Amino acid sequence: MKTVTNFFIVNLAFGDILMALFCVPTSSISTLILQYWPFGPEVCLTVIYLQAVSVLVSAYTLVAISIDRYIAIMWPLKPRLSKRQAQFLILTVWMLAMIISLPIAIVSKLSQPSKKYERCNQYICAEVWPSMENKYYYSIALLVLQYVIPITVLVFTYTSIAVMVWGKRPPGEAENVRDQRMARSKRKMIKMMVTVVIVFTICWLPLNILNLLMDNNETLESWAGLPFVWMVLHWLAMSHSCYNPVIYCWMNARFRTGFVTAIGHLPGAHRMLRRERQRDNYNASTMGIPLTGINDSGHSVLRRMNTCTTYISVRRKTNGNHTAPVRSASIRNDSFRPVNQPLQRQLVYLESHTEEQL
Repeated sequence: MKTVTNFFIVNLAFGDILMALFCVPTSSISTLILQYWPFGPEVCLTVIYLQAVSVLVSAYTLVAISIDRYIAIMWPLKPRLSKRQAQFLILTVWMLAMIISLPIAIVSKLSQPSKKYERCNQYICAEVWPSMENKYYYSIALLVLQYVIPITVLVFTYTSIAVMVWGKRPPGEAENVRDQRMARSKRKMIKMMVTVVIVFTICWLPLNILNLLMDNNETLESWAGLPFVWMVLHWLAMSHSCYNPVIYCWMNARFRTGFVTAIGHLPGAHRMLRRERQRDNYNASTMGIPLTGINDSGHSVLRRMNTCTTYISVRRKTNGNHTAPVRSASIRNDSFRPVNQPLQRQLVYLESHTEEQL
């Protein structure tokens, strides 16, 4: 479980939890229920700043995950990020998010936008900019940094991965069982990547459009239905934090098994764990490498990791006194096929790794 990708997923979960604990409750209470801010100026500044930081952390962590997978599949022979490099990258993501969000912390304060709030001695928590021009330019910059750049990277990396994984056939002779297993893995991987892009787009695009409209049209703020529309779109954007665990964890067999093991004392958990293990055993190849697993009693056991084809180097003799160059062959058949081409290396890498490792 302690892999580079899982480090990124944990960081993504931490940013989402930060959003759920500090931002969603206060925004819901102040916008829908009370329609004023009852929590004081310190909480106002903290909540708005943490909201911006957590949103940027989530977006940039998604980018880091996509780039890590892109490098692993497009250049399988290059060394992947080490755990120390991943930790440094996560720290960089947080520092970058805090720096980009710093202007929001400076301008966030309590204000009384109308005489109604002055008569009732009530305030709202909002960004009070020196000029509308400054607010507009920062909104554009935030839109590019938080939405345009991440969605562009996600579309590029996952489209490239989909073309590579789906459009190429594994090397070697046709094997129905292997091809079916590879097709299932491809469909699952592509389904998850498409889901990531679609969910990110649907959740964040409407709120970004509304913010731009509000910055360009001051009369829109006097519209009676604005609080309701803003809350709906704000809820839609914040709900992105709820979808990430489903996409990145529940669709991952190792995370499902680890989650069930962690809550093994609950009724029905052992049955779920047994079903996950049976699914892994069904998908496993007759060949594999040792892998630590969990049995029904919660103890570690050795089982085999799913691998499709293993390639070995052999030396073919000729009629003369010389030997032919070393070639690689599948131990599942007697045919000899070179694997020194980049495409075949990529496909061999895909065949010898489970989708959770990618």
